[in-house]
Amino acid sequence: MFTSSARVRGVGALAAAVAALALPASASALQPADVPDIGVDTGRFSLPIKCAISVPVGGVAIKVFDLNTTVDVQGVAATELGAGQKFWLTQGSGSITFPSWLTTLGGLATVQRADATIPTLDIGADNATPNAINVADLQPLSIRNIPIRFGQTLKVGLPLQGTFDVGPYTAPDSGVVTLRFNRAVANIALKSFFNQVLLRVRADCRPTANNALLSIVVSKPAGLPESKILGQPLNFPAVPSGYLIGIINAPYRCTLGGQPLDVGIAVGGTIPLAVRRNGSLLFEESSGAMVLPPESVNTLLDRGITRLSGKVTMLNLDVGGGLPAVQNVAAASIDIPETSLVRGQKLVVSLPVGGTLTAGPFTLAPGSNNIQVALGDATADFRLNGSSTVTPAACTAPDPGVILVDAPAF
Repeated sequence: MFTSSARVRGVGALAAAVAALALPASASALQPADVPDIGVDTGRFSLPIKCAISVPVGGVAIKVFDLNTTVDVQGVAATELGAGQKFWLTQGSGSITFPSWLTTLGGLATVQRADATIPTLDIGADNATPNAINVADLQPLSIRNIPIRFGQTLKVGLPLQGTFDVGPYTAPDSGVVTLRFNRAVANIALKSFFNQVLLRVRADCRPTANNALLSIVVSKPAGLPESKILGQPLNFPAVPSGYLIGIINAPYRCTLGGQPLDVGIAVGGTIPLAVRRNGSLLFEESSGAMVLPPESVNTLLDRGITRLSGKVTMLNLDVGGGLPAVQNVAAASIDIPETSLVRGQKLVVSLPVGGTLTAGPFTLAPGSNNIQVALGDATADFRLNGSSTVTPAACTAPDPGVILVDAPAF
């Protein structure tokens, strides 16, 4: 499923590198404070769902109709797993928004409040064990006295406050694990100001389209400790239904002047979850960052390097199932402003510092059912300590690598 033109890739849908539409949420450079740690995938998704709406009649739930709406979900996970490693989806939260007809159902103009209980919120994990976990079994998802107004939408938080952690799952020995939203059930009691229940409604909601939250490649050796990542930034705005917004910080092994160096390349943006068969995937308004962990900063300082600047000359996107198969989004070069290194401190440099990047359009290759865009090789020319001499840097794409987008065709 995650095969590019050059190699098998691994992580995907929770973090998008690029934006397919010029949406305001991605129209500026990445803020350093919003960039997660190297090897971490963060994102927010607005997934199309269909809810079967039923009401109790004589003690029996009678289905009234189906409702097309969305579920908003966000969370954090690792970009890679080890064989048999236990792992979690952390800092999870979300909501389901029900349209205004719910608060006018039956002409109940006296509706003032609502109680909501979520007995089922299943997050699936393809190829992992178990293959699904019900978040409601881990912590209560009950919300009382949600203020509502007649004829206005009703937003049910998952949970209303705070976050949830889903796990532990156990990774297989190899392959790819894909986390999904499987199902949510909401029992809603519409009440009067005096807490009198006027109507009970049950919504059984399931996905209607591509619902992958993220995919994680199993590429590391067995015996790793449990992966439960906490304390990551999640400052994403809401996105339209069928879109995701995310940031992924991919681990790269680079050489600078022939010497090895660990670097993170972070990318972020907003992107649709699918592509039309007769259309294309045009990525606009994307942004990124170069991340040097404290260990790499200290390594450079030990080599006498206190300042650096330069240009990114290549950042390839490898495209599986689409054309062109490879595109260099830094072909016109991206400036790296002069930056000072501080011992023991992580360095995050936005790329570009101002403005955004564009890639594509990518079209489906003959016989393909999806377009996969993965981070490829990267190169840069640095000037160290203000020198006029160029010191080249080369970074090999993670292998197995990082899928930025895996958009199915429809």
